[in-house]
Amino acid sequence: MRIFLFFVCLFVFNNLFAQCLKIKIFSDINVKSFVFATVMGKYNIFCDTTLIATLNKNEAIKIIQNGDSIDLISLNKKFGTFKNINLTGISDINYAKVKCVIPSLVQRFYDDDFIISVLNQSFFIINDVDIEKYVAGVVESEGGQKSGIEYYTTQAIICRTYALENLTRHISEGFYLCDDVHCQTYKGKNLNNFDITVATNNTSGLVIVDSTLNLITAAFHSNCGGQTVGSEDVWLNTKSYLKPVTDTFCLNQRNSTWEKTIPLEKWKQYLQMNGFLVNNYSNDTNIFAFSQPYRKTYYKIFSDSISLKKIRLDFNLKSAWFSISIENNNLLLKGRGYGHAVGLCQEGAMQMAKLNYSYIDIIKFYYKNTYIVNINTLNFFNAP
Repeated sequence: MRIFLFFVCLFVFNNLFAQCLKIKIFSDINVKSFVFATVMGKYNIFCDTTLIATLNKNEAIKIIQNGDSIDLISLNKKFGTFKNINLTGISDINYAKVKCVIPSLVQRFYDDDFIISVLNQSFFIINDVDIEKYVAGVVESEGGQKSGIEYYTTQAIICRTYALENLTRHISEGFYLCDDVHCQTYKGKNLNNFDITVATNNTSGLVIVDSTLNLITAAFHSNCGGQTVGSEDVWLNTKSYLKPVTDTFCLNQRNSTWEKTIPLEKWKQYLQMNGFLVNNYSNDTNIFAFSQPYRKTYYKIFSDSISLKKIRLDFNLKSAWFSISIENNNLLLKGRGYGHAVGLCQEGAMQMAKLNYSYIDIIKFYYKNTYIVNINTLNFFNAP
């Protein structure tokens, strides 16, 4: 039975793995025009399936939204108005600079190919990118610039696993993943950190699977405040490998604690809007105080309650782990951690890496009863 299950899972992996990923970029921005310039390689320009030009190194074009169509111009020529534009790299290595003009944004750099159209009066831009180049870009966006190579190795495996496990998230919209926090933050090519490139290349194809050899939901967050939570405490589904972990590694890090002040009257109004019988309470303001020495699920006053998750979302708090004291007609919230607290704690993992824990140690600390496997090796066994 275990052997049969193993080979069934190999077939699933084989179908999940994709050499290139279609990533929607600028997904949270209403882009109206941008400049595209080749940095390395060459790009063929296809407009409505017709090859109209080749863009050489250091050459640029401007792409402008015109209703539901696209105007394409260069420094000395207007190519015309089109419905779709594909920019396809034809050299061994191709990457480009994208500078949004409306709105004006800091330039970004992207590897590989681009598919451009207009949807709802805004550009719909897809970066068709090699998965390992995408992973390196995500690690730089998510993991920052000053972490050690063992942490980058950990993050690369997690980001790759997350991408492959979520390939169908936006498939009905014509792409695999977006570049925002809804999926994974991806702001383009990794340009500034050679360690990230090394970590990504050294782990090429490595992913995390559970005890049934399915890709895990590789959730991660900034800082858990000292204790991660189970997936069932944040989402509806229970994952056997996403269980609470006591994490002392993230304590005393940048995002381990936070504070926020809320006017008492605003808090009373908020509670009333959420069904609390505030007018029936005594005049003692300390009734609104709340202690959370360990993680709880609800804020309660007598029989009235509201989920801490909802409070976090409504007040844009860094986490749902906080206590409340009353000071001068204000609530003082003292909180711990930053993020949903499910899965890997990034600041904890960074500290573990500094203490010479291996990427295997780090992954197994946060994701219980999991295994690190190479999809390419698994595919070998599934080959005819």
